[in-house]
Amino acid sequence: MRTQVSVQNRSDLYEMPGPVLIPEGVYEAKLVDVRHFANAFGDRAGLVFEIADGSHKGITLMESAALKDSPLGKFALLLRGLGGVDGSMQAAQALIGQRCRIAVRHGATKAGKPYGAIVQTFQ
Repeated sequence: MRTQVSVQNRSDLYEMPGPVLIPEGVYEAKLVDVRHFANAFGDRAGLVFEIADGSHKGITLMESAALKDSPLGKFALLLRGLGGVDGSMQAAQALIGQRCRIAVRHGATKAGKPYGAIVQTFQ
């Protein structure tokens, strides 16, 4: 059974009890979901990754990005790192199940709550 989670806050996507902040670094992962949503910043896409190996295996992280047509936008760059050819939702959906590596860095919300941000995807 899969737990329902909110895409409004990245830290809510961790499927372990309590807040889990994985260490910064590079992890083997798999794209498990692509979510479309809107917030105060407009239309967004959330790429949900599950760590595939190591002591953090099974932890899910999401990185969101604006849905823009720009080939230099964050969404397009993350998809290209997965082997995608453009930054469309259709291309993102087609990549579900694709394994890759993700680079995770820590960030903090305006309220000071820490989260793990996916800053890069690559093969």
